[in-house]
Amino acid sequence: MAIPVAQMVTVARYVLRQRLAGRERYPLVLMLEPLFRCNLSCTGCGKIQYPASILKKNLSVEDCVRASDECGAPVVSIAG
Repeated sequence: MAIPVAQMVTVARYVLRQRLAGRERYPLVLMLEPLFRCNLSCTGCGKIQYPASILKKNLSVEDCVRASDECGAPVVSIAG
């Protein structure tokens, strides 16, 4: 799947700004997982070992937006 030109330009502009500001480390992608649930039982995954009380936790929309704003990454990947 090809990356849209507008997205490439946005990310390139972000990286250029970070480098011009002298930053060596900066976030490129925020991997957000608002739901901690999964219907799979993969043996290599640590989620299946968590108690049900933790697996039922969710992030609110406000928490997700706040995390995105705080991170400042040009790309947000949402799973869960």
